[in-house]
Amino acid sequence: MSWIRSGFFGGNTSPLRRVSPEKAKAIESKARSNRLPQTGEKVALAVASVILASLLLGAGADLSARGWLGLTVITGVAMGLFLRFLLEFRREVLLSLSRTVTLAAFMLVSLSILRSFDSFVGLEHTDFLPLSLVAMVMALVWNRSIALETMAFAGGLFGMFLFLHGNGDSRETEGLVVSIGGALVAAMAAGYIRRRSALVRVGMVIGVTQVLIKSALLLMRPEIVDGGEELWLLFLLGVHGLVMGLLVSGLLPTIEAAFSVTTDISLLELGNTHEQPLLRKLLLEAPGTFHHSYIVGLLSEAAAEAVGANALLARVGALYHDVGKLNKPGYFAENSPEARGRHRELTPEMSLLIIAAHTRDGVELGRYYNLPEAILSFMPEHHGTSLIEYFYHAAQQLRGEEHVNEEAFRYPGPKPQRIETAIVMIADACEAIARQMPDPNLSRLGEMVHEVAFKRLMDRQFEECAMTLQDLARIEAAFVRVLQAIYHTRPTYPKGGKPNPADLSQPAEERRAVVEAAQRAAAGSKS
Repeated sequence: MSWIRSGFFGGNTSPLRRVSPEKAKAIESKARSNRLPQTGEKVALAVASVILASLLLGAGADLSARGWLGLTVITGVAMGLFLRFLLEFRREVLLSLSRTVTLAAFMLVSLSILRSFDSFVGLEHTDFLPLSLVAMVMALVWNRSIALETMAFAGGLFGMFLFLHGNGDSRETEGLVVSIGGALVAAMAAGYIRRRSALVRVGMVIGVTQVLIKSALLLMRPEIVDGGEELWLLFLLGVHGLVMGLLVSGLLPTIEAAFSVTTDISLLELGNTHEQPLLRKLLLEAPGTFHHSYIVGLLSEAAAEAVGANALLARVGALYHDVGKLNKPGYFAENSPEARGRHRELTPEMSLLIIAAHTRDGVELGRYYNLPEAILSFMPEHHGTSLIEYFYHAAQQLRGEEHVNEEAFRYPGPKPQRIETAIVMIADACEAIARQMPDPNLSRLGEMVHEVAFKRLMDRQFEECAMTLQDLARIEAAFVRVLQAIYHTRPTYPKGGKPNPADLSQPAEERRAVVEAAQRAAAGSKS
């Protein structure tokens, strides 16, 4: 919401208020690594990439000074066109300095692999160039669209390398076509991986694709080929694709750690409520919080799908967002009917410390259970710097408005940094309120959800994430739809008059009285 970030509301918008110096330094460090690159940094990074790519392409080609200049110009034009494409259609890749550097590293690593392959194996064997491995990693780290487009662009640079270093052997061109074809298929097939075993199937698809492409190229040769030798080559190409899938499957934890990402495979494993020890602990020790988190997950998943965000991340993050309540589950109303009584014995300031601590405690528990940063961010960000209104008003009634500082009754933050945590922020409040509503009909649910979202908007909780007013409207509609499905009433028997004995929602004493009266009436009629 650019009009919020530009300071429409005025005042200080720093997310570092009311945090410790150590935490402030950590947030500042993260902000520096994830900020939008400045113009000077963009130019420096582009120039460095062009120079390094030119060196990798031209080294050993015996080029003159004019040849080096021409190669640099061609590389620069190609790089400029690709960056322009990303700016127009894949702006999210350039949203941070770290992402831009990572993309450049992928390109240079691909060229380095080709360069090394030429030096140690030879271009006539480029059929076995492991480009599909790079494509699968890119698809897992980002998405298949970016991986496809990057591999297509890299194919042009590979063609330039072949032009400079090739010997005119048709096998070199065929091999490059086979490798790029396998890489494109790998990028498409690895975009929506939800199980590790699926990576093996992706490897099989890569192998089959490479075999088909190579077979077609062999049939196009004018000369007759040696059947035994080429059949062996086709077999090795199939095995090569399978090996690429197995490698990525085995290296998945390393890939996630190296690029600070959490793939869908890991998210599904983290969301397994039967096997994850922290979720089982939450279910057994704080069942009310577990049920609340589960419903918040359903709400968040539907809303994330509505706005095109990561629905799986939103659902799994919601499952863990309140795990910090495990430290003092009895002080939260969803876990104990005595919670309000316990807080009445405390001052509002002491209750504030207990309630606000669950975000910090959740991060500590999450780190102990080795949760990734993508999940840990939900714990402090799902409350942001919002006001703990109940105890704030209790303190005002106790001491007077002029003696209570509102800032002291806010969560420490930070505010939501991504749309998924912002969705969980709204869902958290909506679910808690909906379960208390005596008549959660469509109109009342819609009014409640809108008030919750509007209050967070006016409190400037969404100014640091990429949420628009259109997104907010879609999120509200998704919440209402799910809440109505969950909390609507289902009268199975007519209301009014005597309760039906089969209606178990009525008190047992009243139902037994109806049965006994019917029995007495039947006995009297017989007599």
